[in-house]
Amino acid sequence: MTVALPPGWHATRPVQGFVTNPLTRLAVSSGPIGPRSTRACDAQIADYRIRSEAVAIVVVEWTKRIGGMKSGDAPPRPRGFTAGNLVIHRPPIIECWPGAGGSIEFSARGHTFAAYVLLGTKAPAQLAARARAVLDTLRIAPR
Repeated sequence: MTVALPPGWHATRPVQGFVTNPLTRLAVSSGPIGPRSTRACDAQIADYRIRSEAVAIVVVEWTKRIGGMKSGDAPPRPRGFTAGNLVIHRPPIIECWPGAGGSIEFSARGHTFAAYVLLGTKAPAQLAARARAVLDTLRIAPR
């Protein structure tokens, strides 16, 4: 899984912790990003440290059945990530994340994914649009 990172964007090794479903596949930010590892939260999606004025993107993949839903049952990946399909909400919205954020679940290549946009506590709202543009470059390789 890859995205085209604009200048100044950074990637880090995904935080997984003890969670095995979903698996974190991608973690990037508009500034430096690294594991937060506070152990205060078991939600690996929000377990990153970014600058308060930055935005992060975390993409996860469900590898096992979730309730009655099997992998690939989510709606198909949208043609583009927009404010209409990846809505940003004020905090608290994403477990253990102090800032605004949003998510979208989708299927691609027979697998179920979710993309999360995590805004730092002082990040300008327009950074969400930049994050969606980066998500538009998301490529999921065949397996």
